[in-house]
Amino acid sequence: MAPRRVGIIVPPKYFDTTSKELLGLGLDIDVLTTQIRVDRDFGYQLDEIVTCAGEIEACAVALADAGAEVVLQLGTPFSTAHGWDGANELRSRIEDVAGMPFEMMGLSVIQAARALGAEGVALATGYYDEAWTEQYSSFVTGAGLAITSVQNYVDQGHFPTQEAAFAAGFDGIDPAIARASFAQVAADDSDADVIVIPGMPGKILSMIPELEAGDSRPFVSYFAIWWRCLDRLGLTAPAGSGRLLTSA
Repeated sequence: MAPRRVGIIVPPKYFDTTSKELLGLGLDIDVLTTQIRVDRDFGYQLDEIVTCAGEIEACAVALADAGAEVVLQLGTPFSTAHGWDGANELRSRIEDVAGMPFEMMGLSVIQAARALGAEGVALATGYYDEAWTEQYSSFVTGAGLAITSVQNYVDQGHFPTQEAAFAAGFDGIDPAIARASFAQVAADDSDADVIVIPGMPGKILSMIPELEAGDSRPFVSYFAIWWRCLDRLGLTAPAGSGRLLTSA
């Protein structure tokens, strides 16, 4: 049987290698990647991110025309900035236009939390600043989930300022800091059903089994997009990939 074909749209102005995780699952998958095109002064403000919807649609159509069986959009805020209802409408519209299964990272995270039975979630917001956290919280509650707590890197003392945390988020967070941050959110909140990590530049899937071994609850983040991908393709992740992916 021929390898399955996955089209991936990556965020602008960022050398995104997250798809290595999907390829690292040992499944027979080929990936074709394209990047959202923006002006050189694009600064990742939420209002700028919203304007990328048309470009995302064009990328999805191009990947579908190239033969992708499913198209994945990476970058959490490129869906969440539209709000829960708006993001679902956008995903559905792009899927209809492309004529191909289409999944968005930000939506997949909350879909995963709900699929795992969550009613309340703790948010490990990492490098997110106040505006991003407020917008993301609205997205989560718009999906019908309660937020039991919120902590970011600055709250936890990992960075002195929000500006430093945001810059480090794009340079690559030290895995030890990320792991400690997520574990602290879980340890400080016994009420949440799922620990949600909304956005995390870099790759953290490998640390999820260890985190889940130390806590009775699942941890869900951007890698929920791989869960949606596998479900669309009718594939199963190997054991040891974390509770979410092995539930596909």
